[in-house]
Amino acid sequence: MDEIKIDRIIRSKRRSIALVMSSDATLIVRAPMRISLEYIQNLVFQKRSWIEKRRRQILKNGGPTKSKEFADGENFLYLGESYELKIAECKAIDLKNQLYFPEKFLKKAREKMIKWYKKEAQEIITERAKIYSQISGWQFKSISITSANTRWGSCSPSGSINFPWKLIMAPLHIVDYVVVHELAHIPEKNHSKRFWKKVELILPDYKIRRKWLKENGNKFKI
Repeated sequence: MDEIKIDRIIRSKRRSIALVMSSDATLIVRAPMRISLEYIQNLVFQKRSWIEKRRRQILKNGGPTKSKEFADGENFLYLGESYELKIAECKAIDLKNQLYFPEKFLKKAREKMIKWYKKEAQEIITERAKIYSQISGWQFKSISITSANTRWGSCSPSGSINFPWKLIMAPLHIVDYVVVHELAHIPEKNHSKRFWKKVELILPDYKIRRKWLKENGNKFKI
């Protein structure tokens, strides 16, 4: 049989296997500690149609996103909208009709921009989580904003939920989907039918949102 290249295998105490196609079209497998390599390879082969489809989608969208140069006129995403970067003699990053970026930050431009995105993500995602927590009754313990590259969210056994800073680049209705997805893991720890029914109860169109994220998530990068 034709082998599908696995670029990276990450083993942990998780109970199930997850196949992740990253924004640079590499295949990452997250697997339990005791699962054999042969089992993983067989599963990857069975899922080859999905893997090839995801790779084609990334290539169709122009392939891996190039790193930003932090020059005037470059576009940066924020809640689904694209803003032109404007290098200015200001004290802090400021989002108005353009994204104003202090000239003094240019030596550490990417670091400063990520810090700003994290701050915005913490504020907005926490607000959305509180709203949907009240609607659903699923109470979370805390929220953390991470630098994760291959996962849109995670939920710990204690009810702490985590999201990557790049999620703030997505439209608000997509942010809401990821938030509800992780909140639903508080009562349901896996992706069972009961889990998806809970998500659907809060977001009846969640499948449309999930599909959009799969097709466009590779664009959220600086």
